[in-house]
Amino acid sequence: MTLFGRPVFYGWVIVAAAFMAQFVTVGVQTSVVAVFAPEFIEEFGWSRTQFFAADSLGQVLLMVIGFMIGPRIERFGARPIMLSAAVICIPALFLMSQVGDYWQYLVVRGVFLVTSASVAGFLVVSIAVSKWFVVKRGQALGWTSMGVSMAGFFWPWFTAQYLIEPLGWRTAWAILAVCLAAILIPSAILIRRRPEDYGMLPDGGTTQLTATEVEASRHDEATSLNRSEALRTSSFYLIVLIFGISVVGIFAILLNGVLYLREFGFTSVEAARAVQAFSLLSMLTKPPWGWALDRFDTRIVGFVSFVVGAFGFALVVQVAPSGNWWLIAGALAVMGLGIGGNIPIQDMFWAEYFGRRYLGAVRSIGFPVAMGINAITPLAVALSYDLLGTYDYAFYTCAGLWAASAILCLMLRLPAKRRLPLENLVRRVAALITPRTHPAARAASQKRV
Repeated sequence: MTLFGRPVFYGWVIVAAAFMAQFVTVGVQTSVVAVFAPEFIEEFGWSRTQFFAADSLGQVLLMVIGFMIGPRIERFGARPIMLSAAVICIPALFLMSQVGDYWQYLVVRGVFLVTSASVAGFLVVSIAVSKWFVVKRGQALGWTSMGVSMAGFFWPWFTAQYLIEPLGWRTAWAILAVCLAAILIPSAILIRRRPEDYGMLPDGGTTQLTATEVEASRHDEATSLNRSEALRTSSFYLIVLIFGISVVGIFAILLNGVLYLREFGFTSVEAARAVQAFSLLSMLTKPPWGWALDRFDTRIVGFVSFVVGAFGFALVVQVAPSGNWWLIAGALAVMGLGIGGNIPIQDMFWAEYFGRRYLGAVRSIGFPVAMGINAITPLAVALSYDLLGTYDYAFYTCAGLWAASAILCLMLRLPAKRRLPLENLVRRVAALITPRTHPAARAASQKRV
């Protein structure tokens, strides 16, 4: 395709569509929960544990859905799956405006909204992007995952200030249903399964890539691991563990951040704006994290990301009692700076360690574990508050889990099938000890040759 007379690789259209899909699905599923929580708790008299039980129920269901959906992404691509999920998610959002009893809330949010929004968003779009890129995969995933942070930056503030306060929470849910339909459906229509279906190669094909980069794409395809091969590697279990325990902290701050800051006298709007600092830094740093992933060892990039995020989380707990909005926003920004790399780093680990050919099938095996941990998180954090009267212990635990994830990143080893051939390894060594103009160094100009 062309844009303003210049050729543009369609993979970047996939990136844009994935960005928008994650922006709206994460927004209506996770990001807005923090500003709706006080409304539901005050009107219905529920405890925080009761309120977040719906999220846990949805995550339990995703354990089964995620395992089943992987092979279907390989066969049909992400588009029909996203459109099918949209058919469920749009009515579910509208029905949230009609909730009156607790069982209705559990069914509408837990069974339908959480599951369908997850399927339409993060469960499928990163896999679609990974299939369109190899050499530039880090950059592509960095831009794609900005949609998640943009959701955290935009939707809580917009929903609290322009929907809930002037219109009420019931009308707010109905408007969010319209927003989802207007953004998700066009985004899903633009998604395509893989470049080979349209006579192209990843990253742009032979017209935009060097011969070495084309060979890198072919090597990635040829050395991809299927489900049974992946299960025989230690890397599979380490990656599942790393991002299973790290997502606890992300869920904790996104779902409970506004409630946490309201304990120190902030209004919902003020608290949402403070949490915006987390989402803003997380969003702005995703392309740099993607750039780093294309040039440096993914394990080191992951280690740095988690260490900075853990420090930021501990800092938030330290400064929150001060009641100083700027200090709290700054601490949240440090947290966002570190954890901004979480999604592109995770997506890169899966694609780099197991290849793109069977990526959906391989990743879906890990979904039950990740979703199981996700299911426990909302209940555990809310129960901690209900029992102890503070979020501090839960948040310090989250910081510790991020520190543990940092250490585990350094323990990863590339599966034998995915390791570089001897010829390419020699070229990489030559690139380190010879000038960039030397013929032996030219072929190693990209990270994954």
